[in-house]
Amino acid sequence: MNNEQYINKLEDRLQCLDELRKEQVKICTAIIGDTLYKEDLFFSSAIDRSIALLDGVSGMLKQRNLACTGILLRAQIDNCMRVFAAFIAEDQATFIDGFIRGEEIRRMKDNHGKKMTDHNLQERLAAYDGSVETVYKNSSGYVHLSDKAFFSSVTTSASNRYDIEFTVGLPLKEKANPVLLEAADAFIHYVYLQNSLLEKVVTAKESI
Repeated sequence: MNNEQYINKLEDRLQCLDELRKEQVKICTAIIGDTLYKEDLFFSSAIDRSIALLDGVSGMLKQRNLACTGILLRAQIDNCMRVFAAFIAEDQATFIDGFIRGEEIRRMKDNHGKKMTDHNLQERLAAYDGSVETVYKNSSGYVHLSDKAFFSSVTTSASNRYDIEFTVGLPLKEKANPVLLEAADAFIHYVYLQNSLLEKVVTAKESI
């Protein structure tokens, strides 16, 4: 897939991201409503962070910046896990109070009595989304210096497989374009997942 084909395929995904951004603003407006609760502070901050990540990933996809796209995908999954934590917290009011005070979520307990570490949140969320553990692990490779950074900077020559080429600071190879599109699809998926969780908050608040 050459760069021109990539840009054409990316267009639909960018449009989807734009629509999701508008949907997130609508959800936040509905959550806040006419009466503000402490829970709204948590959920609105999660939405604001997600919108910032969405804006960032749109730009990185246009620039074909795979490393930053992977990091932003990892951050969006992290956002989903934190929103999900509010649903499975041992006591939601205590969870929200702790969040506002700046306590670490990984030190708080879920409704099974276990601390809500990233590993635990992944396992709990996997019951609703089976891909989360694999995508989280793969995208984490862009957050921490790993083999993904190595394979992005060193490739075999197109003319001779015994030659290697260093591409440090050069444009991303076209062979990475399918991976960029996969990352875009994954990011969209986890915005949808987050929105589906937050819509439950909207429904609950409408019933009050």
